[in-house]
Amino acid sequence: MPVVVPRLAVPFGTDLHPATDTARVETERWARDCGLTVRPELHARLLATAPARLAGRVAPHATLDGLLLSAAWAAWLFLFDDEYCDESEIGSDPAAITEVTVWLLSALETGEAGPGDVFGAALADLSGRLRGLTGPVQWARFTQAVTTYFYALVWEATCRQHGTLAPLDEYIRMRRHSGAVATCLALIETVNGFELDDRAWYDPSVRAASDAVADIICWSNDIVSYRKEEHQAADVLSLPTVLAHQHNMSEQQALDRCAVMLERRIGDYYAAERPLLASGNPGLIRFASDLRHWIAGNLEWSYETRRYRVSAP
Repeated sequence: MPVVVPRLAVPFGTDLHPATDTARVETERWARDCGLTVRPELHARLLATAPARLAGRVAPHATLDGLLLSAAWAAWLFLFDDEYCDESEIGSDPAAITEVTVWLLSALETGEAGPGDVFGAALADLSGRLRGLTGPVQWARFTQAVTTYFYALVWEATCRQHGTLAPLDEYIRMRRHSGAVATCLALIETVNGFELDDRAWYDPSVRAASDAVADIICWSNDIVSYRKEEHQAADVLSLPTVLAHQHNMSEQQALDRCAVMLERRIGDYYAAERPLLASGNPGLIRFASDLRHWIAGNLEWSYETRRYRVSAP
């Protein structure tokens, strides 16, 4: 009997930024000029992924500069993932992915990349753009999130090299970082034109809400992309496979359990956002609103994009 991937839904919706098409044109031009899509298959992947539409869904009220930055960062992440992570040999080699991330961090922090290093050069360009839009506190949060993302890629590569699936609690903790969601949440203020001080950013409710959103997005991705990962990835490391292995479940049972876990995690988000909405702090209220856009907008984009269809380029 064929496995049925659950159709997901969230209890609130989102809009689409009116400048999304402008962001699409600009993002495709930027990726081409940086050399990220010089190979036809990478250009096709970018078109299928539609990163500007993701940016328009998750930040429907962003400033134009913020929208363009968000779309470019999403494009970089998706193309980097395709080139170096799940579907590549490097993605199963911890030493190789460590070497890659070391020179990428250098490009991010210094704004300079070596000759012929297209991903480093594109990251250096993004570094300069972000520095022009944000302050040192927001910049530090972003670089910390990117560093943790790169570290999590080494963890993923180690799991693949050893042919092992992580225990469920470890997978959940590390998936928050390997999905790069924290890097995107660290850009929310810059993209949307406001600022939280450190006291607000590190408020326990803000951290709990952000962790819940990261889980919701990553688990949703694991479910929606399940068929695509089965067909294209050499070693699938996802919530359904970890659940199936740890609890001796069938594929269908694991996918259904994932959907239940996702619904409960949305409930956790509701609990975490209540004190933010009741705080009277305009920044916290805005941040909670933008977190909701990320939950709903990411899921809407997941069903719009061709990235997670088996037939996608």
